[in-house]
Amino acid sequence: MGTMDATTGTAGPLQGVDDIDWGALAPERGSEIPELLRGVRGGDDPARSVATLYDILRFPGAGYPAAPTASGFLVDIACDPETADPGQALSLLLELVAPTAADHFPRRLDLEQWRADVAWAGSTDVETVRGQYRTWRDEAGDEQQYRRMSSRLDAVSRPNGVTLLEAELATYDAVRKRVPELVALLTGRGNRRRIAGSVPPAEWVCYLLAFLPDAETAQRSVTAITAASSLLQPPSRNQQQSPRAEESEPLSAELFALGALAGPEDATVTVALAHQMTSGHLYNTFAAAVALTVIHGSRVPSECLTRIAEGGRTRVGYHGLFEDSWPHCGEIQPEVLGFLALERGGERTRRTRLDMAPDVLAHSEDAGSGIAAGAALDMVLGPRTAARTPVPEENAELDTETLEVLWAIAELPEPVWTESDVGATVAAWGLPGDRAEFRAFAGVTDGEEENDRAAGDNGGSGDEGRQPDTAGPARSGGLFARLFGGGS
Repeated sequence: MGTMDATTGTAGPLQGVDDIDWGALAPERGSEIPELLRGVRGGDDPARSVATLYDILRFPGAGYPAAPTASGFLVDIACDPETADPGQALSLLLELVAPTAADHFPRRLDLEQWRADVAWAGSTDVETVRGQYRTWRDEAGDEQQYRRMSSRLDAVSRPNGVTLLEAELATYDAVRKRVPELVALLTGRGNRRRIAGSVPPAEWVCYLLAFLPDAETAQRSVTAITAASSLLQPPSRNQQQSPRAEESEPLSAELFALGALAGPEDATVTVALAHQMTSGHLYNTFAAAVALTVIHGSRVPSECLTRIAEGGRTRVGYHGLFEDSWPHCGEIQPEVLGFLALERGGERTRRTRLDMAPDVLAHSEDAGSGIAAGAALDMVLGPRTAARTPVPEENAELDTETLEVLWAIAELPEPVWTESDVGATVAAWGLPGDRAEFRAFAGVTDGEEENDRAAGDNGGSGDEGRQPDTAGPARSGGLFARLFGGGS
């Protein structure tokens, strides 16, 4: 006979939670996990329970080996109709499944390669593993590879490092097996409606599915997503007047997930997204255009890039549009993830990404700032290398695109530089790692920063206050003036 769920008094989603040796999985605070899971299920403050659980289980902390087991209970909690706020469990589940979300873009995860890497790490001397990951990081040919190897090196450098790598894969597999149950949360008015601004369960499920891109799971997820809404149904007058029209309206998160999961050979999804892109719905238009770009990469139709650019020029801008459809994972902002994903288009999306880089960087925080800066520099200067490139000569002519990126990074406020690794990131390209020195190198003066702050206080954008540093390097004259205003 099963144990009793302390929350309901009957066998339920937490059945067996007290039978697990949580202390062995999470030595420091494992004993707290059962009561915290009960709090997520039906406590007075589920959000607080989620926050505390995250502190215990977060990757690559010592408690993350408990994540695969905890994930099973979180799925049970989310899928239980008696759970008051299943979104709380799903939000934590997302953090456990995608602890290094930026590593997933622009190229999709190769599950078989991941399995092979973890198996190799588990059967190899840990010092050899650390050295190899360090080499792979230093020789990374692009920023995504650099991020992936950095994440793994960070994990294996800890006392239980290989166990952390194994737990990350085990968490993926644990949630992957539960997709048939999770997709049930895509349907139903209660699962799809936003109440008091909260993210509904269906959106959380879409975010989760997007980070489970192996072929088998992706196909199942795409089928479930397209069946959950009217996405594949051409709009008709009767549908628009139907009481269920609002319930079946495609969610922008569904469009994001389709972009992350569908392949270019799926003509049905492409046609459905194309209809959404021309729907006239601001947020869905943008989300569909981005999804089509991610799916088709260098073969993306020009119309998609036009729609993305038009969205960026609206009042809500790239920040608001990405925030509506893309998830906020850990310290990585939605627009940073979108910026990374659009790299899949290569040269085809280069101009689009350059145009959005200032907005993406301006709204980035924490780890997202360094990641966005690295991706932007990689776009204009090529990949970082183990052998640092020398700082360009002060009188060197930098092209317009490079200057745009340097200015966007230079305008990051002081707290961002001190609280993230922006300085170390720019230094990897041989640029000044000190903010003041970087701003001087880029031709940005302190007076400009004060003008920008004053303009912001007065409701202005600050652009009108930009003036190139005419006393700085030669390139700060006419070219900067033509790019950013001021001068002749």
